[in-house]
Amino acid sequence: MTIKLAHAVPLLLIAVLTGCGPGVPLSAAEVPTAVRATEEGLTGTPLIMPTMTPTLVVPTATAAPTETPLPTPTASPEPTATPAATDTPVATSEPTATPEPTATYPPPPLAVNVPVLMYHYISELPADADIYRRDLTVTPDRFEAQLQYLRDQGYQSITLTDVYETLALGKPLPARPIVLTFDDGYIDAYTHAFPLLQTYGFIGEFFVLATPAHFEAPAYMTWDEMRVMADAGMSIQAHGRDHYDLTNRDYDFLVYQILGAREAVEAHTGRPASFFCYPSGRHDASVEAVVESAGYLGAVTTAWGTEMRLDNRTTWPRIRIKGAWGIAEFSSVLSSLER
Repeated sequence: MTIKLAHAVPLLLIAVLTGCGPGVPLSAAEVPTAVRATEEGLTGTPLIMPTMTPTLVVPTATAAPTETPLPTPTASPEPTATPAATDTPVATSEPTATPEPTATYPPPPLAVNVPVLMYHYISELPADADIYRRDLTVTPDRFEAQLQYLRDQGYQSITLTDVYETLALGKPLPARPIVLTFDDGYIDAYTHAFPLLQTYGFIGEFFVLATPAHFEAPAYMTWDEMRVMADAGMSIQAHGRDHYDLTNRDYDFLVYQILGAREAVEAHTGRPASFFCYPSGRHDASVEAVVESAGYLGAVTTAWGTEMRLDNRTTWPRIRIKGAWGIAEFSSVLSSLER
């Protein structure tokens, strides 16, 4: 007698991959929305097993089946011993309790003084540079000298989130903390600042604009370049969809610029955008309220200072680094901040 066995298993796999940009600028009539989507489909073919023609009569023997039930009753006590094994997972759950590390933190301070350095361009000056461009531009050689000085003096770079966790939870800061911020998301942040920060072991916090990145404006970083930096440990934060003065604006405009920028950064970097930087440092009560409602931990200004508290977290000050400073001026400013 010949026994035939055929079994067909259909397989169907559908994969839909979608990608979307961060949105369009304020006027849809001026700038079209760019949305890309791709779809791929995969289908499998039935799998038919070959027919089998067993020639052995061993399966018809009843002796083998009657012998197999005999060991099974003796093996049953072993599963009953498993409750004893379940005692070990219960014991392991105790070390995984997360409150213990936070309990080791000291009480949070009411305020901390941390220098937050503010940079814009890290590049050579263009031939037609005006007074503003010269003031905002630190050449790569001077920037490297500043990083060398910071490392030699024992400064350790942290993020604004670290400062917030110190004030909220008591998380300790290093002995000489410093925050390095870069505004606007210019391309030289990727080509010059990023590799130098890596060379000297520092973290940079980059406040970027969504619209130039979305349309890949030549003077600005792309989303792909920002993702590379984020993957390497840099912090990418929000500066607005566009570089507009946010004061005296209606609510919808503020939500679009402030919340929209956060959503864009998070969508393209895969990491939280926890802090906002006011374009040109301009803000009012309405802007600060939207920053808080949008879920940011805080925001930074262009006001000079180092004192940070929870009750002023939407107006934290910074230290603007001027392009004309040599290492003597740079070190003198930092020394004065520690007195």
